Amino acid sequence: MISSVLDILRRPALFLTVVVFAVLFALPANAQFYFGRNKVQYDNFDWQMMTTEHFHLYFYTEEEEVAQTAAHLAESAYRELAVKFNHEIDKKIPLIIYSAPGHFAQTNVIPQLLPESVGGFTEFLKGRVVVPFNGSYHDFDHVITHELVHVFMLSRLGLQTSRQSRPRWAYPPLWFTEGIAEYWSQGWNTDADMVIADLVLSGNLISIEEFWKVHGTYFMYKLGQSVC
Repeated sequence: MISSVLDILRRPALFLTVVVFAVLFALPANAQFYFGRNKVQYDNFDWQMMTTEHFHLYFYTEEEEVAQTAAHLAESAYRELAVKFNHEIDKKIPLIIYSAPGHFAQTNVIPQLLPESVGGFTEFLKGRVVVPFNGSYHDFDHVITHELVHVFMLSRLGLQTSRQSRPRWAYPPLWFTEGIAEYWSQGWNTDADMVIADLVLSGNLISIEEFWKVHGTYFMYKLGQSVC
């Protein structure tokens, strides 16, 4: 049976990335943390830094092989995105790698607890990209590229804003930023095709003006991917 829109919205997000905005860090401490919900760090990581042409890559000793792969994937993605955005990042990008989702959940880059569905994120204030390795090199490449799309977009928007006589910061809607990050990191794939085809055949495809109804869901990612 063809799933309805509501059925899709009830599915847990299979892949989610977040751009962490400054507003999260502007909250008072008592609004960020709740008793019994503190982020627990079980492991002590021996952090190392690897420098490449465009990245400061942070990793811990036992994941050096994963870090080498991340460096290769990140540089490859950088070159591709520099052409697409017609833009270069003016400083090395901090890229923090975790060798397992369980380690990633302990990150102190942001204080907020990370849901299990979060597959990586780009932090707004310092431009840090944080990505775990889940055992799939295909997913690893996808997430690194996806997050770097956010880095390039933030940098390009910042540059354009600084050139205006009366700067005004206006960030695009989330469906657009995540949609273009999905499309430029993996193109049009069978996953997105399945979701959109399902909506078309069931008569539940919504217009761009209605994308706000699915804000923050996996469905939003695929709709954004379909129009970017």
